[in-house]
Amino acid sequence: MAVNATTGPLLVSHVELYTADADAAAAVFADGYGFQIHATAERHGPGGASRSLALRQGGIVLVVTEALDGTHPAAGFVGRHGDGVADIALRTPDTRAAFTAAVARSATALAGPEERDGWVTAVLAAGFDDVRHTLVQRPAGHEDAALPLPGFEPVAEPAPASTGTPGLTVLDHVAVSVPMGELAESTGYYERIFGFASVYEELMVQGTEAMDSKAVRSPAGDLTFTVLAPSPDHDAGHIGDFLERHGGGGVHHLAFATDDIVQAVARLDDRGVDFLHTPDTYYELLEKRLEPGRHTLAELRGSRILADEDHAGQLFQIFTRTVHPRRTLFYEIIERSGADTFGGGNVRALYEAVQADKPDHEVVGETVR
Repeated sequence: MAVNATTGPLLVSHVELYTADADAAAAVFADGYGFQIHATAERHGPGGASRSLALRQGGIVLVVTEALDGTHPAAGFVGRHGDGVADIALRTPDTRAAFTAAVARSATALAGPEERDGWVTAVLAAGFDDVRHTLVQRPAGHEDAALPLPGFEPVAEPAPASTGTPGLTVLDHVAVSVPMGELAESTGYYERIFGFASVYEELMVQGTEAMDSKAVRSPAGDLTFTVLAPSPDHDAGHIGDFLERHGGGGVHHLAFATDDIVQAVARLDDRGVDFLHTPDTYYELLEKRLEPGRHTLAELRGSRILADEDHAGQLFQIFTRTVHPRRTLFYEIIERSGADTFGGGNVRALYEAVQADKPDHEVVGETVR
């Protein structure tokens, strides 16, 4: 992702979640999803006190932060939304140039460039609600360091990776819900400020419910937002439910990629991760809809994995059951075999399967509940 030709690419640095209990949140990712805690930080300053733990698996870095006093932004965020994604941080070779270029394109600045111990950071508003983007310039010679931000210290001896690590590789996409009428504004923000390109757009109608969706992707290809909004001409459905429970727009789910979803799901299941149920009728219809290439129909059925295909290939995906007290944030595991879209065919296929199987069955996914 490039703000302009002089700033170099902006790449995903890490995703920060604000939480009421950093240890408990980190345990979910470590015990359930196989992440390792590799750095910690306790910070005190004019913006309040906080404690953070950084976790890593493959190319995914997550930071969980809890407020230690009422003045830190995490306190207000958790009060409004509960635990959730507050910052999608972007790594840049030149924070000052990237910040200046973004502001010149009408980005909302939340904190100007600040240098500490060779790190240079700045903060911009995201294109939805109160999520933000911290721009991170690492010190010279530390471009590939594992530390996400200044003030973090590496864990002396990170816990060894347990056998059966799920093999999550990168952040495939971030799904976002925004209020009715804000889809164009939110996606346009990324197209205008950061040069994102539209890669997918669809109005999805199922029964009396419908939602508008649009996906935008960074020029570097490593950050994709799928943005969802209720349609004004239909019932709001589960997107409306999310907005009400979350207290506004925000990150709906994070999608983690894997090279082998059948193996990943088996290992996550062994670790206690609870996945959403897919009815048997889905697989009866799937056999007529496509011929899975990477995995057999029996493997998909056995693991309750969804399959879809587009012009470029196939994808396989499964969604976790939310354990959030407000029933908002959850996670997706996805494997791509050439496919470039996000499983839109599964919206219709799941709806048809649920209707055929049990009309009052609840299905939660990227686009259906």
